[in-house]
Amino acid sequence: MLRCNLNCLALALLAILIAPAFAQEKSFKIPPVELKDQIIWGSVCESSDGLVFGFGGQDQKSDELPRTRVKIDGQWTSQSAELRQKNPLQKYHEKCQKLALAVRDATSRLRYLYFEGDDLDKLPPALEVERRKLAETCRMEWATLKEDFQSALRTAAVYEKRQLEHALSKISELDTLSAAGKEFSLDGQIALEQVCVLLDAEPPARFLSPLVYDPQTRLFVLTAGDHGDYLTNDLWLFDSARKKWEQRHPSSAPPPRGSHALKANGDGTVTLSGGYTYTSSTDYVGAQYRELNDGEWTFDIIANAWKGPDQGVASDTRVYRTGPFHPNYFLQGTNPNPTTVKNELDALPGNLWVERKPPHKPEMVRTWGHAVLAPDHDLVLVFSGGHSAHCGSDVLHYHLATNHWELTSPVEFPLGQTYSNTSYPEGFNLNKRPWVTGHTYQSYNYDPGSKKLYLNARVDDTYVYDPVIGDWIGRFPKPKPMVYNDCFYTLNTLPTPHGLICWTGHGGLFQLDAQKQQWLEIKCSGDQLPNAEVDSSTFVYDSKRDRLIFIRSDYGKKNEGHLHFCDVKTGKVTKMSPTNATAVANLDLKSVDRAVYDVDHDLVLFSTLLPDDSGQPRRALAYDCAADKWQSLAISYEIGKDQRPAHPAGPGHSCGLLFDTKRQIIWGIDTHNCRVYALRLDPATANRRPVE
Repeated sequence: MLRCNLNCLALALLAILIAPAFAQEKSFKIPPVELKDQIIWGSVCESSDGLVFGFGGQDQKSDELPRTRVKIDGQWTSQSAELRQKNPLQKYHEKCQKLALAVRDATSRLRYLYFEGDDLDKLPPALEVERRKLAETCRMEWATLKEDFQSALRTAAVYEKRQLEHALSKISELDTLSAAGKEFSLDGQIALEQVCVLLDAEPPARFLSPLVYDPQTRLFVLTAGDHGDYLTNDLWLFDSARKKWEQRHPSSAPPPRGSHALKANGDGTVTLSGGYTYTSSTDYVGAQYRELNDGEWTFDIIANAWKGPDQGVASDTRVYRTGPFHPNYFLQGTNPNPTTVKNELDALPGNLWVERKPPHKPEMVRTWGHAVLAPDHDLVLVFSGGHSAHCGSDVLHYHLATNHWELTSPVEFPLGQTYSNTSYPEGFNLNKRPWVTGHTYQSYNYDPGSKKLYLNARVDDTYVYDPVIGDWIGRFPKPKPMVYNDCFYTLNTLPTPHGLICWTGHGGLFQLDAQKQQWLEIKCSGDQLPNAEVDSSTFVYDSKRDRLIFIRSDYGKKNEGHLHFCDVKTGKVTKMSPTNATAVANLDLKSVDRAVYDVDHDLVLFSTLLPDDSGQPRRALAYDCAADKWQSLAISYEIGKDQRPAHPAGPGHSCGLLFDTKRQIIWGIDTHNCRVYALRLDPATANRRPVE
């Protein structure tokens, strides 16, 4: 049932998802913010009696979303806790939030099964019981909420009664979705979020939404704004004397937008103009925002009505990005088929990089990062981009079993910081996700013990991602040696049976204790471990010998062919030069920075290709662990139309090499443009020979 519903939903939204780009419209340039400020993208307004009032933005130092606040004696003070305490509907809001999280988790679980190719019309008995139990639980919760709302209506004050009536209307939408078997969908999540909004003591957090004060009604007015993943056109009034927000629901409203102008006219009306909407551009450094030049819109506070150049749209509307920036884009087409994919992979020839061609590919380049394997979930995870590449906070899932990409949530961009080099906010955004950094390089990886992904690219904290729910779930402080401004370049991470290990730009080693959420320093002895270097360092785990193998060269310099080894149990570091290290040095290789250990062949394979002027596929660099010798292999690949090798290394240090023990395949992910390659390595028939 869900499989059909997911596809139907995708087809129903196809007209939106393939909407034409607004290339002919003027792009909207959001100015960058001063990242030294603790709260960015918020709004401040002063009343006629001197009250300094603020709302929204992102707090770079606190996990709490910055919403309602006032300035007292020069210091900002949050009013959120007091507002929640006084709100008679807050207990329903909290219940609804718990339900929304349950629906999110269930949606993620069932969507995962869909992309893994399970026939959701004929689930295995245990999974079918799980699905039905989840659906029944949600229906019971909705029914309880309806009963609570109807009971509360009898004694509610005027405003609370109005909010409850709107909430009941939204609950009816959920009933309709449930009856159609679509309770576990993005539509269901959004409907629940909107119910939560109706019951909350204050507006949802937002960016770039100006506040104004109307002297006639003595009210602050807030309308529209950017949540990061969606734009809204809701409208709220704050009475500072009563310390209370009131949401209004006019019959129509201006289209959703952010960074608009809002002016109080002094007569009980406010005027809105300008601002931006999304473009969903997939062009290289494409304009992600389009100017809304739709005239002036005036709201009459007493009459509760907008007047503008046209009829407007429904109030409390949301606008999301479309196309490959929306999860439903990847639900289009035929259902994932693991049997077909298995047959294709079983038929792979030896020693040839074969490009896999999923039905839908993520757009916008995600350069200068890598990809990691999550074997417990049979996924490849990609969190890459930044600078002039994709700047979203989303983690891509590639399903190995079905050759499908999955996007778990609508994409959000960091406003005026998009396409900047290293100027990205710290802390959580409004969806409790970290923004991408200048690039991500090898700063994140999957920990097989905790079954989570850990990101070290942010300066102060390690962020944790749960592939099961497809979202970020928390953060914890890094130790001082891992805290430096350009850490995303050189905090290389690697999974081992001992936990994740991080190699720093200062030559340190740290081991993750996932249970305690802390990094513990590995005390090294013996030879000096070199520092991890940007663009020219990587390390692998040799599982046969329980050791780490490091390779690096100075930035922009040729690789000298030396290796460092570290015994994981003892921390002893040994510098060694394979017998033919000089031959590697003579090749003048630079940027040797991606590798994978193939346990079946006791071989380290690098993404680096050796020089060759013949125009034929260039030989691949490898290290034979048993023989302690640099070798080269004849691994074929296609030559693209642009004369570049169709090979996972990709341009701009954008590569992940992953050994899949389940299938005995090496996966190569060109993260520049999300191209996926599969290799069945057979060194015995790859014209294996020492580098000379």
